[in-house]
Amino acid sequence: MVLKIVMNMACILVIALFNEKIGAMFSLYLHRYFERQSWLSRQVARHLYMDAPESKATQGDSLAIVLICKDVENYVDEWIKYYQLAGVRHFYIYDNGSSDSTVAKAKSHNGDEMSIIVHPWILNATAGKCEISPQEIAYVHAVICHRHKHRWMGFFDIDEFLVPRKHLTILEGLKQLSEFSNISLPWCQFGHCGHVYQPSEPCAFAYTNRHQTNRYHFDNFKCILNPCKISMVGIHEFSTLDMGERTANVKGQVERSGDKYSATGFITNEYLQLNHYRTKSMEENNAKVKQVMRGELAEERKYRLGQLLHKLSTNVIEDTAILDFLDRHGIKNSQEYSQYIKGNA
Repeated sequence: MVLKIVMNMACILVIALFNEKIGAMFSLYLHRYFERQSWLSRQVARHLYMDAPESKATQGDSLAIVLICKDVENYVDEWIKYYQLAGVRHFYIYDNGSSDSTVAKAKSHNGDEMSIIVHPWILNATAGKCEISPQEIAYVHAVICHRHKHRWMGFFDIDEFLVPRKHLTILEGLKQLSEFSNISLPWCQFGHCGHVYQPSEPCAFAYTNRHQTNRYHFDNFKCILNPCKISMVGIHEFSTLDMGERTANVKGQVERSGDKYSATGFITNEYLQLNHYRTKSMEENNAKVKQVMRGELAEERKYRLGQLLHKLSTNVIEDTAILDFLDRHGIKNSQEYSQYIKGNA
């Protein structure tokens, strides 16, 4: 790709030497190119560092999940109820300015057995010329304010469901990993599965075909950590005091964070599987295309998401891990799951 760009620019430069108009256009192209590079370079604060109080012990053996979201009223009920079924009782939700019923729905699950804390979270943070992700700042806030309450803290999005493959709860799947402070979980990515519009079924039953991935085509990871040992916060990778830049998979294999994408055997979902419902329906993915993320150009995002929609709808296999998990809890079909989500089960 880089070679192609260099060759194209060289050809244009040769032509420009013999044509004044083309020379002026080439000059404008270079100006816009380097202006764009300068603009994109503003977003260089990819990780945030913090002091971790290793001397203090965590309280209890609970797992908390941190979420930042906006306008997800169609999915927040299933997301919370699913994780409740998987044994999670503590949620820290950072609402990035929702205009729908997301906050009200999330708070409706708060009760004797469930702790739902919602933080209003509308930030436009910069450090000099560097933009800082509101998501990363939310993660830092959650760690600082709530780390001593939990043994584990997971950082997931509204379209990510962590599935115990052999147990009834996530905590049971984490028992064999108690010696580690940093667990990396690879994405299992699900595409539109033929849905043009948002299906009436919950995600778990509507999307059952996932893209086949291997260590040469994998995209990313999310993490579960001991919050009292976190020393660096990112969206897809963290550092901890005792493991440094190393991280473990669900089988206890340890690698440097930068090597986990290619290390043989590291990408595994044997005990815990992270389902990522990446595109949802075609209509919902197209809506994402129209949203410009901070620090990105609209056309680049449109192209990338368009390519992703095609990629995740080819080379797929049926994956029923989440349905098998629900079945172990006595939920046999979509209707029973919908009733459970609504609180009628």
